[in-house]
Amino acid sequence: MTYCTDTQGMSIFGRLRRPPPATTTLATRSQIRPPETWGQAAPVWESLRLWLSGKAPVDPLPVTRQDFLAALDGLGGRGAQDLRLRGEHAHSMRELWHLRAELYNLIARQLSQAEAEHRLAQVNRHFTAQTTASRTPRPQRTRAPTPSGHHHPSETIF
Repeated sequence: MTYCTDTQGMSIFGRLRRPPPATTTLATRSQIRPPETWGQAAPVWESLRLWLSGKAPVDPLPVTRQDFLAALDGLGGRGAQDLRLRGEHAHSMRELWHLRAELYNLIARQLSQAEAEHRLAQVNRHFTAQTTASRTPRPQRTRAPTPSGHHHPSETIF
């Protein structure tokens, strides 16, 4: 079957039969994982053992908060003020983790994307990173046929 890459003048059905764009990941990506919730954290006995040995874990929240607020330096406007307040009053690492996307967008809009990546790297170092390098195509999502046996219109059929 041949596919037409020019969609101008094509009917809706012709567009649906187009092959999906190639989605291969060639560069190394870094995924920053959220902090673990209490149930996933180290077992209580492990925390107790560390506490009894005098090696109690240090709370990373103050240092992470400091880096988060430092990333907001030089930014103005209501959005920056709001994000600064939310960062100052975050009660957990997980709350700060969820604010990172907003921080990135704010810096990128007011300064540049490169500066946003640089500043966010200082915040991200406090969270677990999982680096992956992949040259394999991402799996395509497909929808199950409807009860009538027909495929969804957005599904590519070959």
